[in-house]
Amino acid sequence: MKSLIERLWEKTFRAGWYRTDHVSEESPVVIGGCARSGTTLMRVMLDTHPNIYCGPETGLLYLRTMTHRKISNLSRKLEIHEEDLKAMMRGTASYFRFVETLFDYLRQRVGKPRWGDKSPQNVLHLDRILHHFPDAKFIHMMRDGRDTACSLRTFPQYRVVDGQRVELDTSNPLDRCVRRWVHDVEAGMRYRGDPRYIEVKYEDLIESDEETLIRVFEFLGEPWDEQVTKYYEIKSPSRSEDKMPQNPGATKPIYRTAYGRWRNEFTEEDKRMFKATAGDLLVMLGYEENNDW
Repeated sequence: MKSLIERLWEKTFRAGWYRTDHVSEESPVVIGGCARSGTTLMRVMLDTHPNIYCGPETGLLYLRTMTHRKISNLSRKLEIHEEDLKAMMRGTASYFRFVETLFDYLRQRVGKPRWGDKSPQNVLHLDRILHHFPDAKFIHMMRDGRDTACSLRTFPQYRVVDGQRVELDTSNPLDRCVRRWVHDVEAGMRYRGDPRYIEVKYEDLIESDEETLIRVFEFLGEPWDEQVTKYYEIKSPSRSEDKMPQNPGATKPIYRTAYGRWRNEFTEEDKRMFKATAGDLLVMLGYEENNDW
């Protein structure tokens, strides 16, 4: 239960502070897409670039309220004292001005001119994000929906309790995972044709990382730097949470063992269900020529 002090403190930010028309002139890099589609891999690659800070997942671009618990989690993730975060909130006129101020502080702390933010759920809040950051560049990560569903079925595999990793035996219904893939992918595709939007397939990233990343940095207007393909060799001050990442594979060299995993995991019934729910989208995205797979 929240203490009286916590409730009173949170209440001070509910009237007016969240209702903001603040429009930033900055051009952040925003990453999103259905979970388990390579968003974390893209994040650590971009964070390795000398011009881009893209640190731990914060959810700040789609949050509606800043609770005491959220501030505590941000303090731990971002390695900023809670009182400093609260002072930053009190010193800004509105929520999105606070978001801008916080990310500016984080990028300056590591000596980079531009900041980015990664969260799968960003793809669901593009209208709001692009309203407040109209010059943002959005990277929509996509992955074969069959592999994504296989990964979502057993995600998360652990949670952290008091700094300790606790293994989980997760088994999510496959149909729910497939519907989530369709919902999230279609949410991003609404912005097809917008010059601020680019789609990147996870499969292209792991098969042709340099070619794919060159295209991404051209979109971002940033110079190519080959060290981004060596993200796993470079220690970044932005990645302290990678000591216990939710996706450990994103801090290791690219591996392809999860590519096409559905072939070993899908039953015939799974295939029929997927085709009925998401087969047309799979074909539209070019993963299959038709539904005869």
